[in-house]
Amino acid sequence: MITAVKWLDKNFEKYILVFLLIVITGILSLQVVMRFIFNSPTFWSDRVAQLSLVISTFFSISYCIRRGSSLKIDLLVKAVPEQVAKAISLLVKVILLAFFSLLCAASWGTLSQYIERGTTDAALGIPIASLYVLVFIGLVLTVIRCVQALVFEFFPEKNPEVLGKIITAPPAADDDGDNKDAAAENK
Repeated sequence: MITAVKWLDKNFEKYILVFLLIVITGILSLQVVMRFIFNSPTFWSDRVAQLSLVISTFFSISYCIRRGSSLKIDLLVKAVPEQVAKAISLLVKVILLAFFSLLCAASWGTLSQYIERGTTDAALGIPIASLYVLVFIGLVLTVIRCVQALVFEFFPEKNPEVLGKIITAPPAADDDGDNKDAAAENK
C-alpha cells in the first residue's frame, strides 16, 4: 500500500501528461488523415485536442511544483546570502500556495455552477462539468504539491528525491591514489 502511494506521489502527473500528449497527437493525426486523405474532417477532434491541452496545463503545473522545476529568475537569489535566499524561497512557496488555493476555490465555484446548470459542450455533447472537474483535480493536486513543497522546505529529509542527493561521495584521492582526508587526519 505504501509503495503504491509512493509510486503515485512520484509518477501520477507524469503518466497523466504522457497519456494526454498521446491523445493530442493521435487525435490531431487522425484529423489530418480524415481531412486530407478522406476529405471528411471530424467535427470533434479539434475540441478534444484543445481540452486535452488545457487539462495538461493544470496537471503540468502540479508536476513542475513537485519536481521544483518551475520557471524562475534566480539572479536575485544568487546575489543575496543563503539565509535570505531560503527566506525568499519560502515566501515564494507561500505565495504560490495562496494563489493556487484561491484559484482552486474559484474553480470549485465554476464547477458547481456547471453542475447545477447541466450545460453540455456544443461540439462533444457531454456535460461541461465532466471536463471542468479535471481542471479542478489538477488545481487540487497543485495545492497538495505546494503544501508538500513547504513541508520539504522545513523537513528536507522527508523528500525522497533529496535522500538520494544526501548520500555523500567518497573522499577524493590525490594523484598517488592516497586519500587526502586520511593524510590530513594523520598529521
